[in-house]
Order: sequence, then C-alpha cells, then structure tokens
Amino acid sequence: MPVHLSPLNRRQFLARALATGAALAAGRSFAADAKPVDPDLFALLSDTHIPASADIESRGVNMTANLVEAGKQVVGLAKRPAAALINGDCAYLDGKPEDYAHFVKLLDPIRAAGMPLHMTLGNHDHRENFRAGVAGPVSERPSFTEKYISIYSTNRAYWFLLDSLEAVNKTPGSLGEAQLQWLTRVLDEHKDKPAILFAHHNLHLVEGENKSGLKDTEKLLEIARPRKHVKAYIFGHTHRWEVKTDESGLHFINLPPVAYVFDKARPSGWVEAQLKADGLRLQLRALDAKHPEAGQVKELSWRT
Repeated sequence: MPVHLSPLNRRQFLARALATGAALAAGRSFAADAKPVDPDLFALLSDTHIPASADIESRGVNMTANLVEAGKQVVGLAKRPAAALINGDCAYLDGKPEDYAHFVKLLDPIRAAGMPLHMTLGNHDHRENFRAGVAGPVSERPSFTEKYISIYSTNRAYWFLLDSLEAVNKTPGSLGEAQLQWLTRVLDEHKDKPAILFAHHNLHLVEGENKSGLKDTEKLLEIARPRKHVKAYIFGHTHRWEVKTDESGLHFINLPPVAYVFDKARPSGWVEAQLKADGLRLQLRALDAKHPEAGQVKELSWRT
C-alpha cells in the first residue's frame, strides 16, 4: 500500500491549526482557494530533514523555515499540482517520533490546498516511527518485504515508489532482493504508460566513485535499462540538483534538498515536474530566488 497523506478539507485544516496554535498560524495565510488542477503537474521535494522543533538548525539552515517556504511556493503555483512527492530523509537525523510529529504539521497547508502527498524513506528515516507518526495503520506493508513500496498511477505515467532505507542514520542504502523481484514483476505488468522510478538513494554510475548511494545499483540498472518503458530514476540523498542521461536514454534526476546543501554554491529548493506525452519538463524552484540556477528548466525526451 502507498505511504501517503490525503488532502485536508478547510474544516480539518482549521481544526488542526487551532489545536497546534502558533505553530501553524502562518499557514492560514496560504491555504489556497480552489484552483484548476493539472493532472500532469507534480511538486517533487526531497531531503526535508525536519527536526522535532522549529528552532533547530543545521549547517546554518533552519529546516522548518525552508519547508514552510517550499510549501508556500507549491501552494502558490497558478495551477494546483496533482500531488506532491517527498523523496526520503523526511526527518532530521534518525527519525525520532517528535521529528515526524513536526513534519506532518508542516505539511498541512499543502494538504489544505487539495494535494495528496506521497513519500519514500531515506537513510535518516526510521521505518516504524514513520509508520506511527505519518503513514498510520492504513499503510500496510506487503507480506514479502519490510519495505514500504507502491505504484502511483497518474494520467501519463506510473510512479514506482521504492524504499532504499537499509539502516537508520547510515549513509548507503539498498532495495534488497525481494523488492527488486517485485519491481521486475510489476514493471512487466505495467507497460501501457511510461514508468518513473522514485527512490531516495543515488546510483553509482561512475566506476570507482564513493559508494555512499544504492548498494544494488547494478541489479537495478539490469532491470531498468532493457525495459524501454522505464524512462527515469528520480532520487535525492546527495543534496545536489542535477540531471543526467545515460547511453540507453534513461534519465537520472537528482532532486535538490529542501533543507541544507553540502556545497554552498548549490541551490536548495524543489522541482516542478510537468509530464508530457513524450517527456518531462523540470523547473527548479530555488528557495533563494536570486540563486543563479533559480528557475532553471530541463526538457527531457523519453527514450523509445
């Protein structure tokens, strides 16, 4: 079953805002009125790293303030995205229950604007605490794996939401044999639309590079590359906005962090993703509007 949060109606939003007091007072100002929904538009976020309290900072960045700003930008779009997707490292360091309690509150304005949220797990998340604080009892795991995995079907693509969390607060990740077998089967069962793979960890595409990403990169690529309906792999983890394409035409989309960057020259923010009949248009929504890469557009064509 998917790990998701459903939209909030106005009554639910106001009740939650009143219950939490000042923590959500600012959120009232950007709970959106009804807007036209674009079924092919998506807000892609990653590496929010939300701590238990709004006053906690890391690397000179207030992660709460960054997510609030990202939420304002998402809600402020002229058209409402069909959904927002958050690609792992939702919590600060080791996925404490209080991190997720704060995280969920900060997402209320996006949900009040009518958008569902779909999430994956990263290496700073804690699977059981996430389930208790975010997913709730409706998000049952498949019987064959402890991982949280799902297929999100949209107008022009299937999004395969994968779980690369291996160990809490340990940098590398893995999908594992059970998840890879499941992915192979369901990809072969869903060939009528493009497939987008969505997981937290980066792939090791260069020989000899630092092995801090997905341990089973090779196995995943053996599954994805021959299946031409698989068009892209979207990930976070490296806190770096970047798009690459390999010799097979498979796109690798590295989402920027909502939280802090590792390289001060790089942007933090999120990505506006517009699915098209034959590809994907990506636009960087930097939190710093003056950043040189703010508004940068990447036009990707699907391989055939």
